[in-house]
Amino acid sequence: MESILTTLILSAIGGSIVVSGITEVVKQNSKLSGIWVIVFALVVGVVLFGAIALVFDLPLAESLLTGFLTGWASVGAFNSYDQTKGGI
Repeated sequence: MESILTTLILSAIGGSIVVSGITEVVKQNSKLSGIWVIVFALVVGVVLFGAIALVFDLPLAESLLTGFLTGWASVGAFNSYDQTKGGI
């Protein structure tokens, strides 16, 4: 059980870089703002890890949870990046 949770958390942290990048590109090239940035990041994370689960025949529930955590991690990652960038 501990190894599953560790893998889930590490995958979410690693995938947050990709989801954060995708979200940032869409955010810069569209009028996406506010709560919709968070919703978009969550959807991208779930879709990305859901597709990975279907392609590689992984457990779908764990992959969707990982995608959800990835979306949250990416939103937190670039929000804190924006705050430190603006503060310096």
